[in-house]
Amino acid sequence: MEEHAPVITLVKKAEIAARPPLSPDDLALENTLEMLCSFLTLEDFISFLQSPMFQSYACREEVWLVLEIGLYRDHTKTLQLYPEAEHLAIADEAMTGGLDGHVWKGVPGEELMAVLQNWMHVVSPN
Repeated sequence: MEEHAPVITLVKKAEIAARPPLSPDDLALENTLEMLCSFLTLEDFISFLQSPMFQSYACREEVWLVLEIGLYRDHTKTLQLYPEAEHLAIADEAMTGGLDGHVWKGVPGEELMAVLQNWMHVVSPN
């Protein structure tokens, strides 16, 4: 069986506002996200962002957290993820041209998968 390398990573970058009350399950996920997490496919990544576990931890009325999305093969290629209660905001602070207007807002799903595929193609064309 052939081994496949992960394609994308996620890690907690910073708390940018007051920390909300977190449940024991939220704290367990936070401990995991403080280490570099990797995903074998974009589908797996999107599924994680849609999960009740991620929603409970990260998606609050006030943005309090920034996470960093990165290419597994080149950790210098990153996007910033700002979870909100109703949607996610993703910023391309390096302005690579991989995101229209350098920012995407929406819910995790097919559109986000297409946006991330395009960004990955732009920053790592090989």
